[in-house]
Amino acid sequence: MMGVAPHNSRCVSRPAATRRLLARARGRALLFAVAGSCLTAAADGCFLRKYVYHPVLVANAIGDSTTTISGTPLHVYRSDEYELYGPTPLSVSTAEQQVNRAYREFVKHFGVQPPPMAIVIADSSFTITPSDAAVFAKRRIHTFVYVRPHNLRDVEGISPDTPEDEIWPVSPRVARELVTAYVEARRGVAPVVETTTHAGDFHADPLPFWYLDAVVALLGDPGAPDRVMAYLRDHLADAPSVATLLDMRPPNVGAVDTVAASRDRRIIVGAAGVALTLFLVEREGPRVVGKLGEVFLAGGTARDVVNQARRVPQNDRELERVWRTWVREEYGR
Repeated sequence: MMGVAPHNSRCVSRPAATRRLLARARGRALLFAVAGSCLTAAADGCFLRKYVYHPVLVANAIGDSTTTISGTPLHVYRSDEYELYGPTPLSVSTAEQQVNRAYREFVKHFGVQPPPMAIVIADSSFTITPSDAAVFAKRRIHTFVYVRPHNLRDVEGISPDTPEDEIWPVSPRVARELVTAYVEARRGVAPVVETTTHAGDFHADPLPFWYLDAVVALLGDPGAPDRVMAYLRDHLADAPSVATLLDMRPPNVGAVDTVAASRDRRIIVGAAGVALTLFLVEREGPRVVGKLGEVFLAGGTARDVVNQARRVPQNDRELERVWRTWVREEYGR
């Protein structure tokens, strides 16, 4: 009996075992089918997606293409929003990271599509020939030439151990040119095609210079706002009143700017303007930057925007007190 029982037990349980084997086989087939569909279709939502290879464009791939401008071979990167031309693939890929950030920050703060630009970066003097300039002009794309500084170790925000071939601090210039291109688009005028780099900063009429400084700080080097605020804290006693900034208009062409008659005074007033803009962004949100730009273009002042603000004191004295306290104690906390 003891020898028969195991034999009879296997015979009785065979149908159940067979059913279990068939179920497992069907389960494996289903698993393979699901895996196959994930591998041949879009992987989003599939538990196997992390094992599917997706080619990713790396920085080194940007700038591999080449072209010629003014008889000079250049590396180039083109997107739907901007074009970058430079002497080496690394120069283009390094600059592209900064340009991409400036464009993203522009959308965040202005709420509109950034204007297209073509940027020629160079290590020394570079001139776009009239024939090539005409091509950019026909395409209605704002174009400028950027020549990097000769003393790269004096550039703010650059680590001392950064190799020189990786130092292309184009972001402040890109931010300024974005504002200029924005003004051109809003006014419906033809985009500027700059054939050679200009000597220094320029005033973007009809914008107060402190507003332009603020936009550059927001769109340019990510460390710029902190550096400006650190400087202003040390010079807060010399800063103009908020009321002065709110009522400031750009000086007429050729007129003396009495608010910032000296270079040092201009730096302090510009820093105060950056701080006021950062304060308004914190209180009202990033789109307040675009509102300021629209008001300036319409001939108004920053006071017009503050008068419509919901989280900013409307009394000049109280606003002054709150702003200075924020600069000294609250920014970045």
